[in-house]
Amino acid sequence: MRDKDRAPRTDITRRFTDTLHGLYQDRAVPEEVLAESRRSWVNVVHTAIGAARHPIVDAMVSVHGGSGAEGLPFLARSERSDVYGIALVTGTAAHIEDFDDTHLATVIHPGAACLGAALAIGGRHGSSGAEVLHAFALGIEAQLRVGVALTPSHYDEGWHITGTCGVIGAAVTAGLLLGLDRPGLARAVGLAVSQTVGHREGFGSSVKPFNAGKAGANGVLAALLAEQELTSPTTALEGRQGLFAVFSPAADPEDVLRDIGVRWESCDNAYKPYPCGIVSHPAIDAAVALAPRLQGRDVVSADVLCHPLVVELTGNPQPENGLRAKFSTVHGVAAGLLDATVGLPQYADARVTATDVRDLRAATTLSPDPDCARDEATVRVRLSDGTELVEHVRHARGSNARPLTDEELAAKSLALTGPVLGERAGDMLESAWGLDRSPTLADHFAPARVEGATA
Repeated sequence: MRDKDRAPRTDITRRFTDTLHGLYQDRAVPEEVLAESRRSWVNVVHTAIGAARHPIVDAMVSVHGGSGAEGLPFLARSERSDVYGIALVTGTAAHIEDFDDTHLATVIHPGAACLGAALAIGGRHGSSGAEVLHAFALGIEAQLRVGVALTPSHYDEGWHITGTCGVIGAAVTAGLLLGLDRPGLARAVGLAVSQTVGHREGFGSSVKPFNAGKAGANGVLAALLAEQELTSPTTALEGRQGLFAVFSPAADPEDVLRDIGVRWESCDNAYKPYPCGIVSHPAIDAAVALAPRLQGRDVVSADVLCHPLVVELTGNPQPENGLRAKFSTVHGVAAGLLDATVGLPQYADARVTATDVRDLRAATTLSPDPDCARDEATVRVRLSDGTELVEHVRHARGSNARPLTDEELAAKSLALTGPVLGERAGDMLESAWGLDRSPTLADHFAPARVEGATA
């Protein structure tokens, strides 16, 4: 508990940004952290490319894009934009399908905003892949450390933590690639803290991915303004009216420094096997495992024993479209029982509104149990012949206890980008795994380049 009568420390923001700056300059990010950051990069690059033609992206490009030679190209599109537009659209695209990386302790999706910042500033400055990987890794670590210190009250109060903390990660990624000095990076974080966005009320709408895009764009803007020596509070994190005092008064901002450079939150990042809220995943695992045992028999009812957060976050009983279905555990369970798989097709509007899915959702209940872990669930189904089947999942696929392998991550990536890139999807995947060997980002993203097409 923070002591309100004690004068707050006034050097936390500076020590935080100085440490990040030093780790970047010395290339002191450990190899195991870089290895996990490559996995994050592979995952988020492919979620962004996979959504390149999504209607939300089309709409945003119509506002922020053009077809001229000036500016940088959007991922897997021919239109171009300035660095703000690139970061905004890329960060949004990466988060649209809710398939991007997720830090389970905070439920932050850290890759989207940092990818947007890396493409914008790294692309403009011709940064090498090695420079981008280090800046991306430190941007992820920066936002996760702030998020962990703010958790759980910040999220519980209704803030969309991917937006509020993502802007800090994006500012760090952009600032390091810009070559800001230590005071400059501190200014960038101070400017970023003034541009936090996102409330959980927007979940299930276009607002949710837009928050991730705005975090990326605002982080880029903060770094560029810091480069121009605009000032910001030197106590942006720890001040009496700073980020922690406003967003989580009981939290201790000193926690962002605890074991920094020794213990890495980014190593606890995780990758989703299903494109939906991560608290639904154990129940979906159980439903998919039960599906082959149904043998064509009708399900009369299904009950899901789950963590109470499932009801709070993904308790929508009858979502009306695919975006809202991502926050409906009963939809994921119904789709898993009926289709024996849960992927993007199960969150298409047509499948979400299909009669068989709607009927089974109506027959499925959520039973919250405080003794149930977040990555645990039990699904019990009763069949028309009176049979009961039960499947218990102790740890969901994609959790820290059962992480996706590199091979599973590669298969997911190809499935996302194959419809967009065709035969070039394999080349893009190979390039993504080898980011730090790329001379520039333009070389890195050559397999995703689109020439001469219109929106």
